[in-house]
Amino acid sequence: MSLLGDALESMSTSAGRWASLQADLHWWADRAALTRARTAAAAARGTPVDIQPPGFPRVPVAAVAVDEQRGSLLATPRTLRVEWHASAAAAAGAGAGGAVVAVVRGEEWRERRAGSVRGSQVTDPGTGLTTRWVRELVFVRPWRLLSCLHLKACDALDWHGRPATWLRAEPRENEFWSVPSLHSLTDGDAYDLVVDSATGVLLDLTTWYADQEVERCWLGDPRFDAPVDPASFDLETIGTAAEAESPIRRARPLASLADEVDFTVLSPRGEHYTGVVDTDEGGSVVVAHPSGGGPGGWHRWFTQSGGARMADPAEWEPIQLPDGTHARRWSPSGDPDQVHLRFERAGTQVWVQGRGRRDVHRLAASLEPVSR
Repeated sequence: MSLLGDALESMSTSAGRWASLQADLHWWADRAALTRARTAAAAARGTPVDIQPPGFPRVPVAAVAVDEQRGSLLATPRTLRVEWHASAAAAAGAGAGGAVVAVVRGEEWRERRAGSVRGSQVTDPGTGLTTRWVRELVFVRPWRLLSCLHLKACDALDWHGRPATWLRAEPRENEFWSVPSLHSLTDGDAYDLVVDSATGVLLDLTTWYADQEVERCWLGDPRFDAPVDPASFDLETIGTAAEAESPIRRARPLASLADEVDFTVLSPRGEHYTGVVDTDEGGSVVVAHPSGGGPGGWHRWFTQSGGARMADPAEWEPIQLPDGTHARRWSPSGDPDQVHLRFERAGTQVWVQGRGRRDVHRLAASLEPVSR
């Protein structure tokens, strides 16, 4: 069989080739390159790029251009436990890349990050999308990659004493949603994979964009078939079912959120919008969008709060809405169809965003306190 054929065979039958795996986890990313790659990918897909206005509430920027993180992995073909320590960016005060612990049993999973627990519900069996939420699963379930990547063999190599195959991969066309999360950049234009010849386990995964290496995750010192403690894969060690939440939060009617926040909730007159509540150190925020619409279909949406997570519109154009409300408006000079509006109504701070100036203004004018 060819080098590629051997690698595909070992990946597709990986679950039957090993009993347990313990390894060190390593992750590296060029944060600036990742941002450039995502912007370029959006432009290549024809997706309008939202331009941040002056006064946009900034997320702290890491003091390190290259972020690194270390952790550990423990797995059987049906279970996985991953523990990540805080990254260099988090240590520098960027607030991202903190300690994470995740456990997977079959298609059920839990993840604890910064004290918050999320995961599949007890009443909601696995959807088959677990690999999207627990990205490290691709290392021990490599067959998930076979239908969404074009693979070609580059060379046989020695990976720290283990025979392995180096593969180059490109995503298949129109398979964006089905591609498991390969690190952060799901739509990189090329990947390097190192596949363990004996087990089919993925030992190294590197993401490229425009011939630049932007992200890499790999297993260090892999140890196969040693005894493992089944209790390590107990979901309850991460959080109880009552604490777990769906990774896709279900939006609810805005009126049902009114008792969960400390400000007056607004809703557009004559339109059905739903929303979710976000809470952080700045306070509670309601993000609202048309009912039934997901992030890819948000043409107009708005954020409301008592002042948390609002853009500072000091440099925006002062205007007056049809009902006499004083507001501030901003559009990028190269894309006047994109509109941001900031104003206050019923004591609530509002930030409306979207495309289509007339429609954005109409949405802003129609906002009124919800009827309970």
